[in-house]
Amino acid sequence: MIELVLVTIWLLLPAYTPNNFAVVLGGGKPIDLGKNFLGKRIFGDGKTIRGFLAGIVGGVFVANLQICIEDLFGFEIFSSLKYFDFFVLTFLLAFGSMLGDLAGSFIKRRLSYEKGKPLPVLDQLMFLFVAILISSQFYAFWYLFDFEKIVVAFIVTPFLHIAVNVLAYKLKLKDVPW
Repeated sequence: MIELVLVTIWLLLPAYTPNNFAVVLGGGKPIDLGKNFLGKRIFGDGKTIRGFLAGIVGGVFVANLQICIEDLFGFEIFSSLKYFDFFVLTFLLAFGSMLGDLAGSFIKRRLSYEKGKPLPVLDQLMFLFVAILISSQFYAFWYLFDFEKIVVAFIVTPFLHIAVNVLAYKLKLKDVPW
């Protein structure tokens, strides 16, 4: 069971890490260009074009580090794929993660949640849901993922999300522990 959890987390690092890159490298012009929908901002100032792109590039970067680590230690998970399939899959995981984060922001704005205010479940799982939904349309997804790993992902992700946020708060990288 521990191996299943660890492999699932490893496979999802390209989806787990993009938002961190978006926060650190983001800023600039909002992705919604300041526009409203039904009287409220579409996404808000916290979702920027640079952050969205940095998140995708960061997720793919992490995936490429994973390939190097796999080669260094002689195990094959991602490296069992042809590089093209690996690249497309990890791009889709990162892109889906960022798109899911945007979808979460869109929903939170419609519900009048302010930027940074937590909305449990949505905050922890929307990015994952969209990342899996999008990447599962690519055939290489099914070489590495199965129903069991997807279920494990939805069980462990909220705990990982909370743990990483609390750690970032204690390290003074975040102002709030959520």
